[in-house]
Amino acid sequence: MRAVRMCLKRPVPKRALGLRLALAAVLAGVAAPASAIVGGRPADEATKAQTALIVSTRGASCTGVVISPQVLLTAAHCVQPAANYAAVAFEASGPRLIEVSRVALHPRFDPASFETRRPTPDLALVRLSAPLPASFRPARLSDEPALPARRTAFTLAGYGVVKDGDGKSAGTLRVVSLPSIGTTGGIMIRLSDGASKGGCTGDSGGPVFLDGTVAGIIGWSTAAGGARGCGGVTGATLVGPQRAWIDATARALEAN
Repeated sequence: MRAVRMCLKRPVPKRALGLRLALAAVLAGVAAPASAIVGGRPADEATKAQTALIVSTRGASCTGVVISPQVLLTAAHCVQPAANYAAVAFEASGPRLIEVSRVALHPRFDPASFETRRPTPDLALVRLSAPLPASFRPARLSDEPALPARRTAFTLAGYGVVKDGDGKSAGTLRVVSLPSIGTTGGIMIRLSDGASKGGCTGDSGGPVFLDGTVAGIIGWSTAAGGARGCGGVTGATLVGPQRAWIDATARALEAN
């Protein structure tokens, strides 16, 4: 078996307070009414069970997909910067932080790909310091290597904001249905249904479902016309072509 290349990050001191502050900032507006990622609807219980909110001491939040009780799949750019990270378990007594103990970035991920417009697999796996509650369950991942046809219908899920800059709307899991409009570099899919639907800040790392299976991981979004923002086009790394790396890396993380 080929060696699994990992970028492993250990937590830095004084992380707990910073993570709690980050969580408080994300959840500050959760009680406010909201209806979308951008143009979407609240997620059902089955989707919530497969999806987790990730917060960091950078003040940023992302979304992750449950692979096992202690392993999440997310976007590499969410966990690449030096910081401490944690998953959030929403329990009856209130939200509980479960710190990330290890991070494995896809070996071909390039943080500069957003500027160079040369797509690389924006994927990472994180190991948690303790198991998620029993209310979570592993998502089914696609093993389809072929690129999806145009106009294939997908469902996106994420804990992000409902519009660019509206930080108070983050922290609630929402879903939106979008068709594919094409692929990029043979590894990513582009999704759009006009100028008012799609992923936004905080949705990165979230699942892109096809018939109940996670076919992609949200990586980026634009506003209408390719401008900076949300609701125009959402891009996601396809899971099927990367399954060998995902499976091998998940096994390695679970063994340590």
